[in-house]
Amino acid sequence: MKSFSVGVDGREPDLHRAQSGLRALTVCALLCSLTYGCGGGDSSNNGTTPPPQATTDSLLAVTNATAGSIDLLTIDTTTGALTTVAGTPIPDGLTPAALAIDPLKRFLYVVSTSGELRGYLIVPSTLNLTAVAGSPFSTGAQSVGIAVDPSGQFVLTANGSANSVSVFKIGSTGSLTEVTGSPFAAGSNPTAVVVAGGQYVYAANTTGKSVSAYSLNATSGALTPVAGSPFATPGLPNGLVLDPAGKHLYASESQPNEMSGFSIDITTGALSTISGSPFPASFAIRTPVMDAAGKRLHLADGTAVDCFLVDANTAALSEIGISATNGQSSIGLGLDGPDNFLYVLDNIAKQIEVFSIDTSSGALTLINGSPFTLFAGASSQNLGPNAIAVQH
Repeated sequence: MKSFSVGVDGREPDLHRAQSGLRALTVCALLCSLTYGCGGGDSSNNGTTPPPQATTDSLLAVTNATAGSIDLLTIDTTTGALTTVAGTPIPDGLTPAALAIDPLKRFLYVVSTSGELRGYLIVPSTLNLTAVAGSPFSTGAQSVGIAVDPSGQFVLTANGSANSVSVFKIGSTGSLTEVTGSPFAAGSNPTAVVVAGGQYVYAANTTGKSVSAYSLNATSGALTPVAGSPFATPGLPNGLVLDPAGKHLYASESQPNEMSGFSIDITTGALSTISGSPFPASFAIRTPVMDAAGKRLHLADGTAVDCFLVDANTAALSEIGISATNGQSSIGLGLDGPDNFLYVLDNIAKQIEVFSIDTSSGALTLINGSPFTLFAGASSQNLGPNAIAVQH
């Protein structure tokens, strides 16, 4: 399943990614675990070192930009409750902007505005993080968005002011090698990137008021622009999400606050505007995620969670209002689709608020025990959690 990462406001990086297609990603993870090889190969594994094993835990990770650290927590898949991993917070590095966990839960990657892409091995027995060989890797840009493709072969980064998207091949030990031709040209200030079905890649160009679309070569990782790309958005896009079927793409926007919706041509990857788009929002929105049933689309609005109903026939959106939280802010969202839980990153209270998702209606309900403190003493240390990722 996908990991989601977030940014701070409409013009600044929405370090999301994205977020949708969770069931498909879970299937990919199961298939890949049966026939290992999704991670590719590298010289660090010469046949004598067994490939990393995947953890069975469902994981939630948060970066802290001020402290340069990572909070790692496990998810109780029955209740949605969080438990902090021993050793948290885990040292990371400068200016983390977004993070993603690969679908097999072997590796965690953090992208930074300093131009670093940091890779970690997730140790199954302890869930400690160990830097992979060669980390950090250079993107050569102020990278602000990240995604891992559904097969776990490639890491992609949205490179902000460099107006590009980078693609790295994941080796068998988690090390990264930039693919031939990378970085690939995008529009102005790409801040979010998502991968649809392992076939198409979309980047939100915030100041360019557009979405760049590419076909992804599943062997080489090369990106080829889709005919008609980039596709215009009426506002400044700051986040992207795919529906569970991978047939529709939605962009959260500022100036004005709204959602744009697109249908994806499954043959070409081209985007066409959904009837009625753009759909007005009452608040400044970011970090769109959609439940696994495709019933509701949820967004962080800085204070709470703004909810939109998805029309099952037309894919049009209609705003249905705010879900109350027991926190002070909402900087980003993470979704555990298979288990139907939504996680809200509260960067002011330094905590996570957790909702269960009703499988029939898509409605949100705070779970018992929410909120969960990111780590002991966080609220008194004036630290800055800024991005979240969830992997079932």
